[in-house]
Amino acid sequence: MDNSPAYDAIVVGGGPAGSTAAYLLAKSGYRVMLLERGRYPREKVCAGCLSQKSIRFLDRVFDLPIPALKEEGLLDSAGTGYALYVGSSRVLAGDLAEPFYFTHRERYDTCLARKAADAGAETHEGMEVTAIDHATRTVTASDGSRYAGRVIIGADGIHSGVRRSLPESVFEHDRWRENLGWAMELAIPRDEAQALMDREGVIRLDAELTTPHLFLDACRWGYGWVFPNRDAIIVGLGGLLQKNRKTLPERYREFLDTIGLRAFADRKPAAYPLPFGNYITSPVHEGTLLVGDAGGFASPILGEGIFYAHRTAELAAHAVDRHLASGAPLGETYTSLLDRRLIPELRAERTLRDFLYGCLDARIHLPLEAMMRATNGRVIDAVQGHRSFRGFQRDDDLHSTVW
Repeated sequence: MDNSPAYDAIVVGGGPAGSTAAYLLAKSGYRVMLLERGRYPREKVCAGCLSQKSIRFLDRVFDLPIPALKEEGLLDSAGTGYALYVGSSRVLAGDLAEPFYFTHRERYDTCLARKAADAGAETHEGMEVTAIDHATRTVTASDGSRYAGRVIIGADGIHSGVRRSLPESVFEHDRWRENLGWAMELAIPRDEAQALMDREGVIRLDAELTTPHLFLDACRWGYGWVFPNRDAIIVGLGGLLQKNRKTLPERYREFLDTIGLRAFADRKPAAYPLPFGNYITSPVHEGTLLVGDAGGFASPILGEGIFYAHRTAELAAHAVDRHLASGAPLGETYTSLLDRRLIPELRAERTLRDFLYGCLDARIHLPLEAMMRATNGRVIDAVQGHRSFRGFQRDDDLHSTVW
């Protein structure tokens, strides 16, 4: 009698991280189940910024170059310039050698889940995981059904039930809370924003609302943003929760007033937690791995999570492949890949975050602005993925294939 599990891998969560892991493993011939508690297209509050490192990942892994992304309707708009403020002072502005793209997560996530299904992953929508038995590597779904796999991948976001099911010894809970971010975000229809914008505001946005704007010091240990979409602008504010706590709603209203959008102060923004430097260095327990937001993987400076969701899923899929194919130790392999290809970058970026926001908190603006002007091009290259945050040197390990 065959007592082997029905699946090689059970992936919990069907966002960019889960779909990437499921796609890569199914493409390699493994039996994969992808469980998503929502139904596509599902709403996802996210500014939807795709840096060039995400664009290159989509091309390399999913065979989705820019023309294909446009054909799929995944590139809603492109920001070819930028403007950076410290307080109300415009410190940097200019054209970008390569644009930042912006996507609607409803379409983006749906497309990638379809890619995973087309590769052979068995995808179940409207299926929430309610319990996990790590000893038997079994998950129980909301309809009472139970599924066993040789490996479980937790890709179920910042509120991850998979992460909460792990023993407390797996990660430092105090460090997780200390580096947890919180964001507030509002999508304002473009025609309304242009009609009701206060042109006498402290900061004047560009009239066409096509330039990505970042506003450091809009809140403590965080920043504000105005990102263009085709039919709307996304206005957000986010930073470390422990530094803002109950003050963020008030700061958000002040931010709207500062950028000339006070007319929208009575609209309720979406509010949500996000990783902001609380990545788990060894997100492994027995046969379970965490990827993406579930493991706290996002930019410690900007909170950008899409690339890190993709990249950790790729590293996890490679570790699972080696484990299933050759018996390589699962946790050790995944942790080793993270240590070599991602954690040093996140650690360097968090060090820069602490310096940057520490200076802003201490009102040390002039030296900081001078440094930002001197390193501007290299910082943009690091955000886009052309350089590492470790000395702003080039580092192919950050983005090269591991398969």
